[in-house]
Amino acid sequence: MRRTAIVLAYVAVFWVALPIGLWWIARAVDANLGLSTRPDAWGTVPLVAGLVLMASSFATLWRSAGGLPVSALPPPRLTRRGPYGHVRHPIYLGFNLAVLGVGLVAGSAGLAWVVAPAFAPIWIGYASLEERGLRRRFGRAYRRYASRVGLLPQVRLYRATRAMARVLLPVEATRAEHVPSEGPAVLVANHACYLDPWYIGRLTPRTIHFLATAEAYRSPLLGDFLRRVHGIPVRRYRADPIACREVLRLLDEGEVVGLFPEGERSVLGNYLGARRDVARIVARLGVPVIPVGLSGSYDCGPRWASVLRRRPVRVRAGPALAWEGRAPAELLDAAIRGLLESDPQPVRLAGLPRRHLERILWRCPRCAAEAGWQAAALRCDSCGARYEPTPEGSLVGEDGVTTMLSTLGKAVRDAPEHDRLSTPAFGFREKSLFGAPRPLLSLGAGRLDIDEERLRFGPLSLTLAEIRTVSIERADTLQIATAGGMWQFRMESGSAFRLEAALERWRAAVRAVGPAAEALCLS
Repeated sequence: MRRTAIVLAYVAVFWVALPIGLWWIARAVDANLGLSTRPDAWGTVPLVAGLVLMASSFATLWRSAGGLPVSALPPPRLTRRGPYGHVRHPIYLGFNLAVLGVGLVAGSAGLAWVVAPAFAPIWIGYASLEERGLRRRFGRAYRRYASRVGLLPQVRLYRATRAMARVLLPVEATRAEHVPSEGPAVLVANHACYLDPWYIGRLTPRTIHFLATAEAYRSPLLGDFLRRVHGIPVRRYRADPIACREVLRLLDEGEVVGLFPEGERSVLGNYLGARRDVARIVARLGVPVIPVGLSGSYDCGPRWASVLRRRPVRVRAGPALAWEGRAPAELLDAAIRGLLESDPQPVRLAGLPRRHLERILWRCPRCAAEAGWQAAALRCDSCGARYEPTPEGSLVGEDGVTTMLSTLGKAVRDAPEHDRLSTPAFGFREKSLFGAPRPLLSLGAGRLDIDEERLRFGPLSLTLAEIRTVSIERADTLQIATAGGMWQFRMESGSAFRLEAALERWRAAVRAVGPAAEALCLS
């Protein structure tokens, strides 16, 4: 009985007394100021828009939130669907639009141009008071919702960038029906280019929250942009519980999350395979996991070239993964590879800076000679090896055999390394492994030396056994992390990928020696 009385009181106040009061005020303004005008048929546009907005908001509240728009009896559930995904109080906004429309249709300038504008700050103030109760009722969920959806409609940067990408980027999306139209989901894809999130965005009109390296968030300007397009910063060099909690919250709210299980962009255009820890976590999320294959994106922006180009890209989605009976990483890899047109992907070298090829071809792939290998000309002065690029993205040797750039790069990477590597670099360190990503502290210029036992840079000296992870940021920065810190070394010359490959090989040898030495002692 009490609930019915409250609902009737709200109807009487807000849907009977309020409209009558606004109309009375408008007629008084018209009479005293002489503002009456001729009826304007265009007033039907805001009138109909306002009524439709109110009706759809009522329906959304009833279906999704299980209640009515009565602040004294708020719905039991928070909804972000329909109009509530674009504005926090669409009923009030719709009412305001309808008031404007009625004023134009009825020829009341006082209602259209005095009362309607004056009513806007009133309902905004009332809504702000009403939100205090909503924050108490829904807690963090409502605060997160309010941080993403405005009191008034706003142009979302995510939507704007997607619209621009739709015009500027030639993307063909197929099998988009595999992406759920509602409810939580995770999209997993191969990664070869900075623009991959925008390519994948062509599969669905829904917002996709992509995990991105925390390094990009250290710049205030770029970090703000990525947050506005719903990026999630993740520290790739250690376990990141903050990023994990954010992913779980988004999925709990019915959102779509996108991630690249390789953990980084492919250097040579080949699919690197999912990290086992990432695959295990994804398999346990309990939501649909949709594999996505990107073909052609490596030709748009090879990591080693540090450029972006406009090239056709094909995006293909697969059915949700069923995890029973197979290892998560194996299943995920098979699904993604099955959606690719080719693996590795070809790259057309025409128009790319040839000098950057030394980042992946730091020696001749045939004779392993460093002196005489001319990356810009793809010719070795020591053994005469020569490779001519083709328009299709492959390479033809002087013997007429066709090969791929990825094949040459792998041969270079797998070749035995020297006992010691040294290069000039600029050093940086992270002040804290916790909290939001912040700009790194500079260590200045110096010489980076690595060998089979240690990494040295000025006073910094780390044994290979201390190093937990080795990775590359962008294409010129080596990133090292231990249990207690993270350091970066931006190369002045040479190849960061060469140092990474050498460190990984030597660290593997150190890990292999440890158990062998322990077994010897026990014997």
